[in-house]
This record gives sequence, structure tokens and C-alpha cells, in this order.
Amino acid sequence: MNKDFSLKFDNVFYRYESDEENVVNDYAVKNVSFDIKAGEMVAVLGHNGCGKSTLAKLTNSILIPTEGKVYVCGIESSNEETIYDIRQRVGVVFQNPDNQIVASIVEEDVAFGPENLGIPREEIRKRVDEALKAVDMYDYREHETHKLSGGQKQRVAIAGILAMQPDCIVLDEPTAMLDPVGRREVMNTVKKFNKELGITIVFITHFMEEAVEADRIIVMDKAQVILDGTPKEVFSDSKKIREIGLDVPATVSLALEIEKEGIEIPSDTLTVDEFVNSIVDLVK
Repeated sequence: MNKDFSLKFDNVFYRYESDEENVVNDYAVKNVSFDIKAGEMVAVLGHNGCGKSTLAKLTNSILIPTEGKVYVCGIESSNEETIYDIRQRVGVVFQNPDNQIVASIVEEDVAFGPENLGIPREEIRKRVDEALKAVDMYDYREHETHKLSGGQKQRVAIAGILAMQPDCIVLDEPTAMLDPVGRREVMNTVKKFNKELGITIVFITHFMEEAVEADRIIVMDKAQVILDGTPKEVFSDSKKIREIGLDVPATVSLALEIEKEGIEIPSDTLTVDEFVNSIVDLVK
């Protein structure tokens, strides 16, 4: 882990250009400020169209702010001379792995990024093998990518980013197109990178059970950040979460229903294990 890693949004605004003359688009992201430190695992929540994907693309110079600044390890993202350095530090994984997989064979796809960075061939071989082992896809290294399942393709896409050895991986709804088994595979991989390898993780999701596993949650609405805190802090304001069209974790919802019957469950109960322990304590 690079302990010096940091990602900073400083009053960032972004507006997409309109194809129509005399038409001005509203901001996709406006007045967004936050800092993400080395080793954090941050979930970003918000309904469709709130600016989450735009935020992801702003993290590594795919998009440059219309106003404000984005800094990666103190490097300003609009500097064309340092874009490759920024993209080596922050890798982005998109929702649909088919849009990110470029080669027909698994190991060739994972090697694509390091090759573009000019990494020596022997080092590429080492990185590809290590990345595929990290996502439990090493045994599939010679398989054709189009024959993989959705979850396997997403893990290969993540391996391709991991082979570039970034300090931070940003994932834009990486499990949205997957079944429950595929979602669990990908989330286990992401948590492994964060906890065992110390890679900073920013992941956009609309699955509340994934968000509760983060160290911190950023909630967006109408292109702005409206909540930023630990899962317990964010979901304790269940009324505000529901007002913007989002749901709360099933455990929170169930606890609120139980409270209506006069039985108190701790308000910061989020995970299934915490909920079970709370019920056991009540029974005792």
C-alpha cells in the first residue's frame, strides 16, 4: 500500500457539452468536495442520474472538471503531462466488463494495460500471473474471454486494472449486471484487495448490503454530496435516505418494524450478524 496516496475533490463541478446549439446542460456534478485517504474502502450511493458515474470518471482524468480541482497524490488531474501517472495510480472498472475486455484470451487481456505502460515483458508475465491469482482466475488464463460468466468477466476486468498496480481502484457499479453469486464473487475480491493488499477502494453501488461493508459511505443526490460518514452514521438517517429514493439495508428496515411493536433494536444494527446478535441479546 502506498501510504502517501490521497484523492481530493475540491469544489468540483462538471457539465457535459450539449450537441444542440444554444442548449446548456445542467451540471452532472456540482460543488463536490471530499478527501479519500490511503487504505479506505468507500461506497458511493445515489439513484440513477445523480452524478455517480461522472464522479468515477473524474477520479483519473477520463473527465476533467469544468470548475474546481481533482488531485491524485497532490497531482492536479487536468495536467496533460501527468495523466498517465494519475491513471497508473487510479484504475477504473466499469459496470459492463464487455466494454473493458479488449482481448480474446484472458491472460492477453490482463496484459494489455501493463503493455501500454511500457513495462518489461518479464515483469508483465509476473504481474499477469499475480493479478489472475488474486482474483482466483489463474486456472482460466488461457480461456477465451467470451466464454466466461458475467462474474468471471468482471474479475478479469479487475485483474487487468490490478496488473497495472494502482494505489486505488474505482469501481462503477461492478455488480449491477451480475446474479447474486457473481456479486458475491466480485465483492469478496474487492474486500480482499482492500484488507490484504491495502489498496484504496471506491465503489459505486445500489446494493445496500454491499454499502454496509464499506468503511465510509458518500451519498449523492441531484449532482451533490448530501451525506458522508460511516455506514452507521449514514443509515441512522433512514428518513433522509428514503426521501431521495434510496432504500436502507434490510436489517435497518426490519429493526424499525420491530421497534413499532415496542421492542428496541440498537439503531446502528446494520449487518445480518449484528442483527442476529441483537435478537439473541433480547431473548436472553
